Amino acid sequence: MKSKNIDWEDEADLSTNPSSDTDFRRIIGIVLSNWYWFLLCGLIGLAFSFFKVRYSVPSYNIRAKLIVSDDKKGGDLSASPLGELSGIMGTKSSVENEVEVLKTSDLMREMVLAEQAFITYSYTGKFHKVPIMAPPYKLEILSSPDSISTTYDFKIIPGDKGRFKLESEGISKSVKHGEAFLIDGLGTFRLYQNASPTDAEGYYGVRVASVRSTISGLSKSFSVSVTNKNVSTIDLTLVHQLPKQGERLLKSLIEKYVERNLHDKNVVADSTLSFINERLSKITDELAGVEDRISGYKQNTQLADIGEQSRILLENSANYTKSIAEAETQLSALDAITSYLSDTRNPRVVPSSILAQDGTFAALTSKYNELVLQRERLLLANTEDNPLVQNVTNQIAGLRDDMIANVGSTRRQLELAKQNQVQLSNRVTSQIQRVPTIERGYIDLARLQQIKQAQYIFLQEKWEETAIGRTANVSNSKIIDSPKGDVLPFEPKRRMTYALGLVLGLAIPALLLWLKDLLNVRIQSIDDIERNSSLPILGMIAHSEEHDQVVVSKTSRSPIAEQFRAMRTNLEFALNGGKILLFTSSMSGEGKSYVALNLAVTLALLDKKVLIMELDLRKPSITSKLGLLAGSGFSHYVVRQDMRLEEIIMPSGAHENVDLIQAGAIPPNPAELLVHHRTQELVRELSKRYDYILMDAPPVGMVTDAQLLSRYADSCLYLVRQGFTYKEQLRIPNELVLSNKIKPIHLIVNDVQKKGGYYSGYGYGYGYGYGDYGQEEKRRKRWQFWKK
Repeated sequence: MKSKNIDWEDEADLSTNPSSDTDFRRIIGIVLSNWYWFLLCGLIGLAFSFFKVRYSVPSYNIRAKLIVSDDKKGGDLSASPLGELSGIMGTKSSVENEVEVLKTSDLMREMVLAEQAFITYSYTGKFHKVPIMAPPYKLEILSSPDSISTTYDFKIIPGDKGRFKLESEGISKSVKHGEAFLIDGLGTFRLYQNASPTDAEGYYGVRVASVRSTISGLSKSFSVSVTNKNVSTIDLTLVHQLPKQGERLLKSLIEKYVERNLHDKNVVADSTLSFINERLSKITDELAGVEDRISGYKQNTQLADIGEQSRILLENSANYTKSIAEAETQLSALDAITSYLSDTRNPRVVPSSILAQDGTFAALTSKYNELVLQRERLLLANTEDNPLVQNVTNQIAGLRDDMIANVGSTRRQLELAKQNQVQLSNRVTSQIQRVPTIERGYIDLARLQQIKQAQYIFLQEKWEETAIGRTANVSNSKIIDSPKGDVLPFEPKRRMTYALGLVLGLAIPALLLWLKDLLNVRIQSIDDIERNSSLPILGMIAHSEEHDQVVVSKTSRSPIAEQFRAMRTNLEFALNGGKILLFTSSMSGEGKSYVALNLAVTLALLDKKVLIMELDLRKPSITSKLGLLAGSGFSHYVVRQDMRLEEIIMPSGAHENVDLIQAGAIPPNPAELLVHHRTQELVRELSKRYDYILMDAPPVGMVTDAQLLSRYADSCLYLVRQGFTYKEQLRIPNELVLSNKIKPIHLIVNDVQKKGGYYSGYGYGYGYGYGDYGQEEKRRKRWQFWKK
């Protein structure tokens, strides 16, 4: 009864996943079928980009460049005859240190306060707000800027008689031109009108922000970088919406940086000059007193010229006393420095140029002065309990101990040197004691005069050096490229904005289509079948708008009739000489009875005798679709031993060569009837009478009836309905083949609808590509344009 077996596992192995070329064509087909959505969303994206570019406030890059004195990179700005003296007052900073100084909030705060950058003006038109640099109104703050605790946007409404109205959320203030007024939470202000507004369609506004938030905002838009490591240049960039105002702010920032740099150097010089002036005043008074004593001594004693011996003794004594004087001067300086360092409660800058050159002490003094200046700057905006201030204070204390230890060591060395000179001086003094008493008294006064005079000369020299050094002080940085705003705005970038709007516009429909395809669980295309099944597809049946169940006739030339004819042709190769076909599916409603009826008529058109067996004993439907009355059928024949075959065979009415065996009464045990010996005898006898036998079985995904009937069939046609069958259900026929429960199985795709795209002309046998060939054109009324 069965035809030659085919190895369907080998046939399944020959099927592969769709190639990348097929996937690409499928994607192109989906895009082309939904081109109007891509066009619409693309235009919407470009429209949004246009409005963003049109109504966004552009931002500009303001650039400047500094060169910094750095010995490592040859950027010394003090290359002059007085350059060495200017270096006495402090050490030079490296490029990296200056970059960090330029980034500090304290420097930005000085610029914000100097330029009143916390007050900004704008003009609000019909669509957007535009910042302006020269508004017709000017708001001046009279109180401390630190009193501003929050940010307010005020709308300026001009009134009569020089009055204005400031409106904001929860605030409405009527003020007079040039008159001070108070706003709670902000402070005291005064509003002026510089010119008359010319545009009445919008209004002017002023924003008052806290100093801290303004510093934070400007710091985010301000960047400092060293683009070339081989030179000591620093690039400054400020992003601002008003190029001219941005240039002014950046220029002010650079000026504040230069002023602070010079201030740090001058503080050390001024401290040293103050100390020297104090000592000079005291030494001058002492020297004048000694000279008065010498003049009086000579008058009282009528002293004449001292002899040669006295001259030699005096010269020797002068040399020793000069050395002692220098030692005492340095000891006095050490005592003064010690007094400076002893004040732990209020650290002060220590003079660095009044001692003999000592590399270790000079380095400690320079570092100590830097920390003292840094502590003073931090105390401007912080308290002494601040961790940063305490850290600097601890460093100052550590350096103070090191400096005190260094001063103590230097003092001991000076005292030893002084003792040595005193011993030598005592020897000369013992010789001088031999001269007359008058001459000896004169020598004592002359020696004291020399000591005071040496101190005076020493301090005077140091004062001149320090004064010249302070005059020669220059900033360690210089502007080599003044602040300039770019011609083109930094943002928005027109091309990038339009490109991004177009890409996002096209991405939205693409994403929605991808999500639709991802979330769809039903069969929509041949590609879904090929990805989830390796079984061959025998044919495709298009969607039919006709209400008749039988759409195939001898004279029909419709596309769907040609598809059934194509399936008949493919069926000859699939049966390979067999004649019994089993129709089943995954669930009810996929069109088994519909396909079986029309395929039976198609086979009958070849003058073949065809029998349809309604073996869905649980829910028969062929009888009702043909409009026949229910009568004796298969269940009656199997149960009643005396019933003959002719009693259950009846004409189908679809074609003279198509007969029908109805299901009969619905039995309580359909599975047992299908494997009954009478069923085997029935199939054997029918095979002798008919050329083709079509068995309409229940869905195999719900009951096992189809598996039981497969023993009689030569081939199984498995129905898959587009938009109805679940993708997961395609595993059922594959598992049946792999487990040898039903073999062979061919797929038939039913109810394929032409929706456009790549798969609209894709099919097996006669598909949609057949078109309306051979049909008479059905005229449509003009109002039925949607049916075209």
